[in-house]
Amino acid sequence: MSVTRVATSLQFDRLRDRMGTLSAKADLLNTQLSTTKRIQTPSDDASGYRALTALKRAGADSNAELGNIDLATSLLDASSTALGTIEAQLTRVREISVSAGSATLSADQKKALAAELDVILDDLLRVANTTDSRGSPLFGGDSTATPYTVTPAGAKPANGTVVFNGGGEAGEIPIGDGRTIAATTSGEKVFGGLTKKDGTTSDMFAIVKALSDNLKANTSVGDASVDVQTALSSVTNARTSIGARGARLELEQTRLEDLGLTREAARSAIEDTDVTATITELQKTMTVLQATQASFSKLTSLNLFDYLR
Repeated sequence: MSVTRVATSLQFDRLRDRMGTLSAKADLLNTQLSTTKRIQTPSDDASGYRALTALKRAGADSNAELGNIDLATSLLDASSTALGTIEAQLTRVREISVSAGSATLSADQKKALAAELDVILDDLLRVANTTDSRGSPLFGGDSTATPYTVTPAGAKPANGTVVFNGGGEAGEIPIGDGRTIAATTSGEKVFGGLTKKDGTTSDMFAIVKALSDNLKANTSVGDASVDVQTALSSVTNARTSIGARGARLELEQTRLEDLGLTREAARSAIEDTDVTATITELQKTMTVLQATQASFSKLTSLNLFDYLR
């Protein structure tokens, strides 16, 4: 084979390889434009792909934490609403306890107030047994049992006594960066363990029931108004604590959302196609490819001519 034919063969191979490279590049640029993603496979940008993987993993963790924040917020809102209802009812009980201390009340008037207290007591029990969106009791602590029940006739403690069946505090919910929050409060902590004026310990239900019983029996209500205020203050303090936790959740949500925006900006800088630059690069690539194809076609024609000649 002559030197001329060897040179022509080498040029032929180079042009063919060049066309293949340019065609592959054009295909990639077209794909980047159609998908708006610069990185299609790890080989396109190994370090960029690793950075994207880390960003996506962090984003998934953040989304889970935001979901927990939504759950915790809904639980706190439900607890605050329930406690608000109880707060309003206890405010009325306090008014009744003050009125009950009046010597001008008749026995019938006291019985009427007692009847109102019994209705309130039933409502307090209903609200204390409120369940959340998951069907779990808000004030049951770590127990899924109905928090409060009333003892039946002939049972101990005395008939009509409200008994707590819940457990300790419910587990806290993770909300990001090692932080957790208590989204519910045990009823025993809010409604129980109340120190009465006489130094003994009682709970909200027993205090209201004792006031009702004394009114029915037309006996002195003693320090009922002080004890009711103690129960009311406990509920108010619990509601204030819930408000503070809700504010903390808002701050944490804002922090996570800001981090999400930062991650998105970082992801876009790594992954998204620069449309203007890519179009320019595609046009240049197509121009070179067409020129290469023309050269290849010319070389092929000349080679065939030489062969025929």
